[in-house]
Amino acid sequence: MIILLAASSITLTALQASINAPREAFRTCLKESSAKAADEKVAADGYAAYIRNACSGQLGSFKGAVVKFDMGNKMSKKAADQDAESMVSDFVGSALDHYKYMVGSTAPAKQDASAPKAVTPAPTPAAEPNKP
Repeated sequence: MIILLAASSITLTALQASINAPREAFRTCLKESSAKAADEKVAADGYAAYIRNACSGQLGSFKGAVVKFDMGNKMSKKAADQDAESMVSDFVGSALDHYKYMVGSTAPAKQDASAPKAVTPAPTPAAEPNKP
C-alpha cells in the first residue's frame, strides 16, 4: 500500500514537472518581450498581439504541455484545449496589466488641450435653504 502511494506521488510529481519547464520559458519570454515592447513604445491595445507573436514558440510549448497533462488526468481534448487557452490568456492578461502599469507610471500623463474642462456650477439662491 505504501509503495503504491509513493509510486503515485512520484508519477504526479514527474507529470507536474513536465509543465514547469515550458511555463518558465513562457514566463521568461513574457518578461523579456515586455521590456522590448516598452522600449519600442508598443501601445497597450496592441500589446497582447505583440506578446503572442514574440513568444509564439514558448506559448505553443506551454499550451501543448498543459493539454498533455490535462489529457493524462482524464480530461477530454476539448476541455484540455480550453483549459490551456485559459491559462495562456491569464498569463497574457497579467502581463498586460503589468505592462500598462509600467508604461503608465513611467510616461507623463498627457492632457488633450481640445478636451473640454469640467466646470462646477455656482450655487443658485434657490438651492440654499431659507433662514428665518
